[in-house]
Amino acid sequence: MNTDYQYLVGRIQAALAAHPRTNKLDVKIMIAGGKVHLLGQTATEERRLAIAEVVAEAVPDMDVRNELTVMVIGSPCQAEDICD
Repeated sequence: MNTDYQYLVGRIQAALAAHPRTNKLDVKIMIAGGKVHLLGQTATEERRLAIAEVVAEAVPDMDVRNELTVMVIGSPCQAEDICD
């Protein structure tokens, strides 16, 4: 990997970690063709949008593609029987 690529990814990761709207470290960042692709999962739609906004502010000259998904956590289908 080239140093400029690593520097840019590090700058984006630092912005996500430091910003109070996100405080997020586990977003996968890929850069291809002048576009920043955000991959991974987050808890809410609001947070997904905030992550993309923070990245757009950090690298305003690049197109940000928000490919993050919102985790769906539901209740269990049935109770689990635990036996000794």
